[in-house]
Amino acid sequence: MEKVSAVRCESYEEEYVYQAVKEAIKKIGFEFPKGKRVLIKPNIMSQNKPEQHTITHFSVINAICRLLKEQNNDIVIGESIAFYQKGLTKKAYEISGIQQVAQKYDATLVEFEKVDLIRITKDEYEIEGLDELFIPKILLEVDMVINACKLKSHSAMRLSGAIKNMYGCLPGGYKQKIHQWVNSEFELSNIFIDIHKIIKPELSIMDAIVSLDGGPTALGKPIYTGSILASENPVALDVVAASLIGYNADDIPMLIQAKRREMINDFNDVQIVGELKPVQFKRLVKEGLDRPYDNNSIFVKHTYVNLKIDNSNCNNCGRCITACPTKAIQQKNECVELHTKLCINCYYCISVCPNEAISINPTLMNRLGWGIRRITGL
Repeated sequence: MEKVSAVRCESYEEEYVYQAVKEAIKKIGFEFPKGKRVLIKPNIMSQNKPEQHTITHFSVINAICRLLKEQNNDIVIGESIAFYQKGLTKKAYEISGIQQVAQKYDATLVEFEKVDLIRITKDEYEIEGLDELFIPKILLEVDMVINACKLKSHSAMRLSGAIKNMYGCLPGGYKQKIHQWVNSEFELSNIFIDIHKIIKPELSIMDAIVSLDGGPTALGKPIYTGSILASENPVALDVVAASLIGYNADDIPMLIQAKRREMINDFNDVQIVGELKPVQFKRLVKEGLDRPYDNNSIFVKHTYVNLKIDNSNCNNCGRCITACPTKAIQQKNECVELHTKLCINCYYCISVCPNEAISINPTLMNRLGWGIRRITGL
């Protein structure tokens, strides 16, 4: 039977959260390693402030870092935000408060759009969703990955918790590209499961102190749920999180896919250790499992960005060509050419170019959306 701990936590005050996280981990019998390199994957989907409750609160990351440092572990924090915003993940770390936590514990901050990617195929791993996936290499180099997720209901995927959080390991606009390639919640959920099968996070800790009803963006309504949840099984954790806010596990495609792929034996095969107080959310998706999936929606197809190369600034050093995981950048005569159909929008080439010859080319809708966001604070 899978264990999920539920510990009451009344606020985001640092010591309260530390004690709650510590107790939650103890209740499931998990022990942190000693002297290892551990990567924490928070949920920082956008450049939002902690009080907007769209992201894993920095006090939860602080508690995990403190517990890891008590065992002399080397800490890495890794993330890549969902939509293009100027400053990307680096700025999100600053706004979220996680940059300050990293400095406090001498943790390395990694922006997944700025690191080497490794190509994963069906020949090597148990993946079903796509023929290949490009994963930040560092996720396969560290000794352990901790999934530090946020509890949110999700207007598209019904639930945002432990399973979905690992989707943020895919860099930059790659996540949006994949949204355009799938035709149902089940197909997209299958890719979430693939990522778990590849990365294999050993511990999932959920910030369910203040959760978000109608997320994943700041248009959702913060709801006090007063809990820290933890499990070694991300699916079991999401089964409990779903029940906390008013879902049945059988209502959620990503949980159905996880069960089909044997990440959990049965949704009833979960033991809750501790106190769970359900809070009925009001913005849950009520449509059936066969509801249409619109991969041409404005939020999928018209808020993305493409890249462009300014050859007048290019010195033909070839760094972008070497770095591109999909060979979308190629030399043509004396110019460098970008093939947008091959590009997955991981943004890695931008960071390796010494002359800033590669830049973002956002759509009009993208510019409009983030202009509204700057005005409204959303």
